[in-house]
Parts: sequence; structure tokens; C-alpha cells
Amino acid sequence: MFVVVACSVSFAKPVELRMNLTTSESSVWMVGAREFKRLVEEKTEGRYVISIFPNEQLSGGDMVKGVEMLFTGVTDVDFHSVINMTGFEPKLTVVTMPWLFPEGYKSVDEILFNGQGGLKLKELIEKKGAHVLAFGENGFRQITNNVRPITGLDDIKQLKIRTPAIAMYVDLFKLFGADPTAMNFAEVFTALQQRTIDGQENPLDTMRSAKIHEVQKYISLWNYSYDPIALSVSGKVWKKLSDADKEIFKEAGVAAMKKQVEASRAMDDEILKLFEKHMTVTRLTPEQIQEFKTAAAPIYDQYKEKIGEDLLRAFGYSFK
Repeated sequence: MFVVVACSVSFAKPVELRMNLTTSESSVWMVGAREFKRLVEEKTEGRYVISIFPNEQLSGGDMVKGVEMLFTGVTDVDFHSVINMTGFEPKLTVVTMPWLFPEGYKSVDEILFNGQGGLKLKELIEKKGAHVLAFGENGFRQITNNVRPITGLDDIKQLKIRTPAIAMYVDLFKLFGADPTAMNFAEVFTALQQRTIDGQENPLDTMRSAKIHEVQKYISLWNYSYDPIALSVSGKVWKKLSDADKEIFKEAGVAAMKKQVEASRAMDDEILKLFEKHMTVTRLTPEQIQEFKTAAAPIYDQYKEKIGEDLLRAFGYSFK
């Protein structure tokens, strides 16, 4: 006689982590997001599964709310520009200050990715309740408009320029004589199309993925403000990870952001070739940029107490 014994085998259900990010699926941010997802799922042998939600789907299109959701643990994994975090920690404004990186990406690599600046940013963000795995890159912000090429202060005066809802940007463009208008980025394409604003400023890939070049005539390349992005996990998630899994997440974050930064920089030339088909591209000379830098100088005096002189020095700024 044979006796059949029914056995039930239970398999642990994978832990799903939701990742919120600002940009669309066509953005270079997705290079980092997909690589992080792949590495974590592979290295944990499927114990963790990451679902990616582009276009601020989890926050209803609101970037600031998206950051708040990270800090409060509503979302698990997050990919946001540090700019959007400044409302929660004003000192983070330091990395976006005008012409802070005199030698472009070389200075960024030395100060942010391999220097004290990046460590300071990480500390500030983590005090708000998130754990930063690594920094990625949105790039240097450029300016577009529909009225005229911008090569000097006279060209920017009175232009209605959309800026992020960040005090430093609003104050800076007022110094330039422009009419800054804070607006959710999701509304910018339509506002430009309907001519309710004259222009906007953003990194190249952000413009490309949002098709800004289809509704603008002129772009000026001036590298006036750098825009890093932070790949983070909520404090709630980080506390639950084992030490071994924390190491997996950290290594995956660093590798993913390295790939994202490389992809971002490699795309710059291709994006400009695309833009040249739709817009007049103006590359400002060092002399033309200096005119703006001189006009922007008071912003450092205005913000040095809010940011802190020590933090500004960590980013290479020297007070005269």
C-alpha cells in the first residue's frame, strides 16, 4: 500500500520596492534607474523587486511632494534632483549656486563625486530621513526662450523665464533683470506653446525628454548652475535591510550612477545636434559669461548665512 502525503512548500514572497523619479521613460535618468533595478534584483536573487514609476506618478506630478514622500517613507526608492530637496534643507542650495564649478565637469568630479562637497550633501540629506546611495547627474542648466538669443544682460531683461520654485533661482534671475516665474515643470511645455512665458532653463536632457526644443527658438549655453540627482532609499527601508543587503544596495547604487553619469555626458553632443535642427544654439564666450557672473556675485553674499561659509568653502568657493 502506498500512502501519499501532501506537502506544502512555502516560498518567501519578494519584497517590492517602489521607485519614484521625476523624468520620463525616455530620460537618461532611466539608465541609472534600470541599472539599479537590475543589479539589486540580480544580487538579491529576486528577494527584492523594484518597480519604477517615472513622471512623478507616485506624487501626482509634484516634485516637492515626491521628495516629501521619500523623507516620510511613503516611497521606498527615490531619484530626485537635489534642487527639489532645498525646500526641506536650504543648505543644499550650495550645489546649485551660479558658476560654482569653474572648470565644468572636471570641477564637478573633483568636488562632488570625489571630494568633500558630495560627502557634505549626503550628510544633509540623510539628516532628513533618507539614505543616499550615490549621486547621479542631470547636468549643467542652460537657458532657452522665444524672443532673442541671450548673450548678455540686456538680452535677458524683462524676459518671463520659468524657474523651479526655489528662492535662489528666483532671486538670481531678478538680479539679471528678468521676470522669473516659478512653475511646475509639467506645465512648462504648454506655457511655452501658449506664450504665457518666454523661456525656461534646464539641463539638456531634461529639455529633450520634455520636447522643449519643439516650442522654443533660441538656446544659450552658459553652464550657469549644476544639477545633481540623488539615488536614495527611505530611512524606513534602510533600517530593515540586513548588513549584507545594505552592501548590495550601496554597490548597486554606485555602479548604476556611474553608468548614468557616463550616459548623460555622452548624450550632450547628440542632444545639441538635435536642438540645432529646431533652435538657434548660442555658445557664450568666457567674456560674455563673466558679465553674468559679475551680476550674480551679490547672490553669494545674500545666501552665505543660509548656506554657511564652511559649506561653500567645501565646494571650493573662496570669499574675498
